[in-house]
Amino acid sequence: MRVELITSGLLLMCCVAGCGDDGASVDATCGPWCTVAEECTTTSFDQCQSACVEELSEAQAVSSECADAVRDQNTCLGALTCSELEAWRTEVPPVGYPCNAEDDAVDVVCI
Repeated sequence: MRVELITSGLLLMCCVAGCGDDGASVDATCGPWCTVAEECTTTSFDQCQSACVEELSEAQAVSSECADAVRDQNTCLGALTCSELEAWRTEVPPVGYPCNAEDDAVDVVCI
């Protein structure tokens, strides 16, 4: 359920956020993650980049540890195949799904 909320939030942010660079610095972890998102979902690379920058900005507002945890999560997501991304999105299996440890770390330091 948590991952569905994160994914839904990301996709919602992608729909609301404009495409392209709004002047904010794009983190290096966004590119690989957004490549996977573009290849495996209906989200465009530019939409994902905008959402990723916003998510990292919000995480940094919580703490630098939260931003680091989100970067670690992005790094993990950027290494997934489409089938692994689907497993992450649906949290299958419930324990040990792809990027489970990174999700848990975000929960611990950001929430």
